[in-house]
Amino acid sequence: MVEIPWARQAVNLFFKGRKYPTQSQCNHIAHSVSGTSDIRNVETPGSMSYTVICTGRHAGKQDLVVSFREREAYLDQCMGKLARVVHGDLVPEVSYYGEVDVDMDGVVEAKHICFVRHLARYGRQRITCCWAEADVLATTAHAVRYFARSWSKPQQTTAEARAETLGGVQRRLALLFESSLSFLGDSAASKLKRSLPTLFGQEYRQALTHGDLSRTNILVNEDTYEITGIVDWSLAAILPFGMELDCLFLTTGYMNRDGWHDYACRSRLHEAFWDEFWSASEVRNNVQREKIRDMAKQAAMIGAILRYAFQRNADGSPSEALVSDGALTWRYLRAWLAA
Repeated sequence: MVEIPWARQAVNLFFKGRKYPTQSQCNHIAHSVSGTSDIRNVETPGSMSYTVICTGRHAGKQDLVVSFREREAYLDQCMGKLARVVHGDLVPEVSYYGEVDVDMDGVVEAKHICFVRHLARYGRQRITCCWAEADVLATTAHAVRYFARSWSKPQQTTAEARAETLGGVQRRLALLFESSLSFLGDSAASKLKRSLPTLFGQEYRQALTHGDLSRTNILVNEDTYEITGIVDWSLAAILPFGMELDCLFLTTGYMNRDGWHDYACRSRLHEAFWDEFWSASEVRNNVQREKIRDMAKQAAMIGAILRYAFQRNADGSPSEALVSDGALTWRYLRAWLAA
């Protein structure tokens, strides 16, 4: 029996159980709204969208991307504009075409399609565990600049908004720490709890966070390993700086059937990240550096717990229900945080 490629499985899952629109109907709409002659699926599809690259436009016009998204995975235009203010052209422009609907005759009409412009010029989705050390270091250096921009352009939030988010984090951490699945010792758990008021306090920097930094949403130049695009900001939020630094855990090793394995260059990756961060963010005071790094570490641990320990809501955000005991994500968390 021929194994179905993972990307094909993801597309099949997106359309499973849907009567309308079908994949063929979505492709027809993509042709119509983009005015292109050819389309192809993206290499790493997301779980809440069906996305195609539209090619063969008139001379001089760039390829376009059309994304058919679940209602819950809505791309907020205000967050998209803010992301472009912070990160510039790494964030693609987005236009909206309404909702895909079916009329009485069964004709599919485009009414809520997320139409992403200029995306195809950014590069390819290419995050892998098989890079050489120099390649990992190169991509890490580019990732640092993303975080440095987030740090250097802090965002203002109200005390009420911070308190609401803090309450949600506290409830989720309490669920984990009180369960039999908790993998953190008492000392580490207590330190995380104590860090929360500071992380959500008025003095600590709140930053724009993507919410799902993963190989699905990071585009990399195949030759230089430069990060050339960051897409799908549907989970973007203003959170304490460092809460998405957990994505860097994935760059320091790989998982196979025998468990998690750190790269031999893991410690060098960490130091290279922070050396580049201090330079890019222009933080020169050693005492301040130590405080920032310690708080960012606590924030990254919390971010990892929220991402991997909890089931997902319909929009992809963490729910208040722990994943099952046998879930692979526990192996990641224990490897990264239990030491």
